[in-house]
Amino acid sequence: MLLGIDVGGTFTDAVIIANGRILASAKTPTTHKALLSGIVTAIDKVLGDLDASRIERVALSTTIVTNALVEGQTDKAALLLMTGPGLNLTGLVPAQPCFLSGYTDHRGRGRAAPDRTEVAAICRELSGTTVAAVAGKFAVRNPAQEQLVAGWVEEYLKPAYISLGTQVSGSLNYLRRINSAYYNSAVWRIFNKFTVATEAALAERGISAPVYILKADGGTMPLAAAKVRPVEAIFTGPAASVLGIMALANPAEPAISLDIGGTTTDIALWQKGVPLFAPGGASVNGYPTAVRSFWLRSVGIGGDSYVRRENGSLAVGPMRRGPAMSDGGPEPAVSDALRVARLIDYGDLELARHAMTKVAADGQTPEDAAWATLRVATGTVCRTIREMLTEQATKPVYKVEDIMYGEKYQPELIIGVGGAALGLAPLVAEQLELPWQVPQGYMVANAVGAASARSTTEITLRADTAQGFYTVPELGIKQQVDKKRFTLKEAWAAAEVHLGDRATAGGMAEAAVHSERLYEEEFNVIRGFNTIGKIMTCRLQVKPGVLMPVCAQEAGL
Repeated sequence: MLLGIDVGGTFTDAVIIANGRILASAKTPTTHKALLSGIVTAIDKVLGDLDASRIERVALSTTIVTNALVEGQTDKAALLLMTGPGLNLTGLVPAQPCFLSGYTDHRGRGRAAPDRTEVAAICRELSGTTVAAVAGKFAVRNPAQEQLVAGWVEEYLKPAYISLGTQVSGSLNYLRRINSAYYNSAVWRIFNKFTVATEAALAERGISAPVYILKADGGTMPLAAAKVRPVEAIFTGPAASVLGIMALANPAEPAISLDIGGTTTDIALWQKGVPLFAPGGASVNGYPTAVRSFWLRSVGIGGDSYVRRENGSLAVGPMRRGPAMSDGGPEPAVSDALRVARLIDYGDLELARHAMTKVAADGQTPEDAAWATLRVATGTVCRTIREMLTEQATKPVYKVEDIMYGEKYQPELIIGVGGAALGLAPLVAEQLELPWQVPQGYMVANAVGAASARSTTEITLRADTAQGFYTVPELGIKQQVDKKRFTLKEAWAAAEVHLGDRATAGGMAEAAVHSERLYEEEFNVIRGFNTIGKIMTCRLQVKPGVLMPVCAQEAGL
């Protein structure tokens, strides 16, 4: 049995899946000030009379990292950078950096050595700082200096945790690596405190199965790996909904998915059965990171979105004032409009009518006010969708292959999940003149996505045969190679081995068979009109996806 838990902005959902079918599900209010309390309640509710010892895997999609970042509850991390010559990064990163001597050039050659006494002096100034991040500009091509400085920081500052830019990302984008390393350390303490409490709560309930954390790219990572790379646990809620749709519906045609929860609607675009990814990586508080994530937009429209009159005009969202009035809440909400319009069958109808009466204009009936509310709500969602479609249509094209054979993205289906999907998704589809689908199990799709998500990881291998070595920055590896005989084919073979090693070390060896090539580059190194070697880059990952399709029919969902 697989246990999946999703902590959303409004509700915490849990499901138990066995043999591709949902055996049980539960939905409880999210306890924002004590997330673990709501998680434990959901676990107890979904377990019921089931034997907890039969659970083989626990997967958790949690907002703990996202909430800490949004609410400013993170630790201030010491940020030590070896930038070398080039752009001044002050103001472009989330903290005041300490710039160090020493740098590695674009070929991975050390051009200036770091200064131990300089690092020691900076550490004395930073005394009392509990976490740190170290990043060198071209450390992905030779991590030696980054590792050396991290050792000195460990010796002089003695922080609880140090993040290295090369360990959180093997990509060349230095700014994204810096920000990823900084946030990884900034959330490390609060995330690890949460995981320790989660493990204890599961143990108390007789659940000894391995625990996995959902990542922003739709994969999962074992809890042990998440403890050292917690930044990858940002934006897991939207990722969970995407995986849930993959498990419950798996659209083959170009599609737009809507996860319509209590607070927001998360929108994703699909092509050839997979969601589109964000170029470069996710952004946190306006700072670009290297965290790989789906390309998603969130809009403040959900079932509990607050409905009111502002200067005589009807306004919907983005805030909420608790549950809808039809569910005992204090203020009118979108769910009240859906109930009065008879698009959903839950909630007290008379209370919903009272809610719509409160926001009705002169001469409007509750039904008129309900449909006016829904037009505003769906209009907001549709505007965001159209913006995404425009952005997709105008994105830069870098490959001749894409110019010659690239297909124009044209959605053919709307798929809705989440509590308000059955009411709002058809209205959005009507405005966009598209067919729609709300799969069975839509109410707990995010928990289904968490439970069924495959474990993932990635590595980047860069070889420089002119210098006779390759590096795998995520693993801190620098390996000698035959300058004359090492080819791109051998580079890919070595990358497969290292990906398998990283997957095995992270407790996900079985997932490594689902590898996927993300990026390939090869060009000659010329000196004196002669080719003296090649530079090759291979990026490989365990492909995100679901362990199995999931059927919700027997659970009555």
